[in-house]
Amino acid sequence: MNAWHKYFVVLLAVVSFQAAKAQEQGPPQEPPFVQEETEFEGEDLQIEDEIQSAAPTKESGTVNLNEQTPSDSNIEEDLMLEEETPAVVEEAAPVVIPEEPTQQVAPVKKTPQVEVVRKSKSGGVEYIQHPQAAKGLMTITKDGAYVYRVKPPSASKESGTFRVGMMDPPKIDSADGVTNYDSMYGGSSQAMFMFDYEWKPFNGYGSLGVQVGLGLMYATGQGRFITPDPQFPNQEAKEEYSFLAIPINVGGVYRLEWSDRQWIAPYVSAGGTYIGVAEIRDDGKSPSLVGTPGVYGAGGMLFNIAAMSDDTAFTLSSEYGINNLWLSLEYRQLQTFSEDVDFSGGIIGAGVTVDY
Repeated sequence: MNAWHKYFVVLLAVVSFQAAKAQEQGPPQEPPFVQEETEFEGEDLQIEDEIQSAAPTKESGTVNLNEQTPSDSNIEEDLMLEEETPAVVEEAAPVVIPEEPTQQVAPVKKTPQVEVVRKSKSGGVEYIQHPQAAKGLMTITKDGAYVYRVKPPSASKESGTFRVGMMDPPKIDSADGVTNYDSMYGGSSQAMFMFDYEWKPFNGYGSLGVQVGLGLMYATGQGRFITPDPQFPNQEAKEEYSFLAIPINVGGVYRLEWSDRQWIAPYVSAGGTYIGVAEIRDDGKSPSLVGTPGVYGAGGMLFNIAAMSDDTAFTLSSEYGINNLWLSLEYRQLQTFSEDVDFSGGIIGAGVTVDY
């Protein structure tokens, strides 16, 4: 054979050997795909061989804690966890949320329907009542003054009277039979101050009620000697005496009234009385106290001052609550039951009576 035939046979044998070896190492390739070699093919095989050759470590199922523990150590103390200090939770300050003021919606005012009193002839002008007419407005003057209707006063239930009068001197005699009231205090009439309160629950044709009164009489004089003394020819002592009489009255009263504001009103009253008496000395000795019961009867006349002027009547009623203001004239007769202290006599008085 020729020399190039030898080389050809050798080359064919080498190629056949390499093809057989490649079929053993790689998967078969179907045409027309051709397996291309990459630069990382050798490295992948090397990493895989290292992983497979690495011996896996055997994990133990249990852990022996005593293997590395010194003999003198306390396992329980080592295993105990240190107590952690509890966290202090600070209370947060309350958040104050300012309240926003709520806006109140005012209700819509309804226009009241007014009553048309009359219309003009053409019908273009309507006349209505003034809003204050419900409160008694009657008219408005040219000067702009409002004139209101005044409610007439109702019948009064209570009255008070302050009266000043003069009474006959009492008949009082001392134990010696010589000295008496006239010789010590004078025989003229004595001043009397009186106040009467009347409650009149019954009002029809006239008024009938209860009367309670209180009075005061006061007089002064010089004492008298029981045994005559030449040094005092008029028998007057240096001591001064004060005489007090306080009558307390309880009775009934009837007043003849037929209208709310009449000019004149007659009346009568009667009842019982008790007059207390005190005689006081200025030398500090104990006073003498006595008293006497009795009865009284009185009659009088009332003159209405408020009826003289409507303006006065309106002012008294609206500003002070006084229905009527009267001028009072009265005569009263007393009859007492004690002979030692006798106040029997008459009293003439005048004063002011107020109905409210």
